Amino acid sequence: MVEPLEEPLALLLLPVPLERFDHAEHARDLLRAPRVLALEPPRVSWQRIGRLPGSLALGVGVRQAKRLKLPGPVRVVVLYDALQLPLAQGLLLRHEGAELWRAEAAVEATAQATFAFAPDDAAGRAEDPAADAFDRNEPLWERLERLGVAEFSG
Repeated sequence: MVEPLEEPLALLLLPVPLERFDHAEHARDLLRAPRVLALEPPRVSWQRIGRLPGSLALGVGVRQAKRLKLPGPVRVVVLYDALQLPLAQGLLLRHEGAELWRAEAAVEATAQATFAFAPDDAAGRAEDPAADAFDRNEPLWERLERLGVAEFSG
């Protein structure tokens, strides 16, 4: 019997539970794809981990990444808060070739990111009050499709 190939994933690293997240509409839109998963913050807050020296924080992130039982290889890690950088780096070390996407709020700490976006206005469509999250996320959906994570029907 041949085992099915694991399908690629995108992980949204949420800084707070989804219900309290300022950009919940943005995240919920991406979560419509079956291979996009959200990781809520650990019991130890990101603020506490962020106060650790860089190498120690990275060690915590690498350990957290190793503990995750994921149903496939990670192709995209979406970073909303710079304090989550240790976990993002741990995931990138574990999943070779994965892309780091960062929300505008995390830009300064993640200069090595592949793709940057603004959760409120991913494609410059904020001036259109009728634009919903799907329309604003269109460039992200297109990139997810190219990476084999999602199917875009825009």
